[in-house]
Amino acid sequence: MNHGSAAATDNGRLSFLSQPPTGDWRQDIERPPLGSLISMLFRASVDRVNDHMAERGISGIRPSHLYILRALHPSGLSVTELAERCEVTKQAISQLLEGLENMGIVRRNPDPSDRRGKVVTLTKRGENVLATAVTAWGEVEMEWAHLLDGIDMRDVRDAIIRFLESYGNWHAGEQPKLRPVW
Repeated sequence: MNHGSAAATDNGRLSFLSQPPTGDWRQDIERPPLGSLISMLFRASVDRVNDHMAERGISGIRPSHLYILRALHPSGLSVTELAERCEVTKQAISQLLEGLENMGIVRRNPDPSDRRGKVVTLTKRGENVLATAVTAWGEVEMEWAHLLDGIDMRDVRDAIIRFLESYGNWHAGEQPKLRPVW
C-alpha cells in the first residue's frame, strides 16, 4: 500500500469536509453540518477526559455527573436550584444525586433556610473527582490545541463564546445552564 497516496486521499477528504457551505444543497449534503462535527468533538472530548481520569484511578463518572459536580462548586445548591441549572426535573436530578451519594461524591444536608429542602454539596472525594475532571478537561483542550497547529486556542474559545452570546442563551460571566448529557 502506498501510504503517500493514502495521505493525499485523506488530505483531499479533509479539505472537502473542511470547506464552508457552497449554497448548493446537492454538494453540501455530503459535508457533515458544523453542529454534527461539534457534537462529535464533544463526544470524543468526553471520551478523552474519561481516559485521563481512568489513568488517575477514577472511573464510573458519566458526563452528566460532571455537570452536577461543576454546578455544586464551591458552596452547593438546593435540589431545586440544581435541577433548574441543569434544565431537568427535580426527579431526574434526584436520581443522579442518589447515584453520586452512593459513590460518596455528594451529600444532601438540611437547608438552613428551608426546613423541607436539602442543600447538595461535594464531599472531599467529590472535590477530588471535580479537580481531576477539570485537570483532564485542560489536558484534552491542550491536545486539541496541539492539533490546531499554530491557531491560538484563545481565538477558538473567543469565537465559540461570541457565537453563544449572539445566538445561545448564555453570556460570559453567567453560570451556564447545561442540560446533562446522559
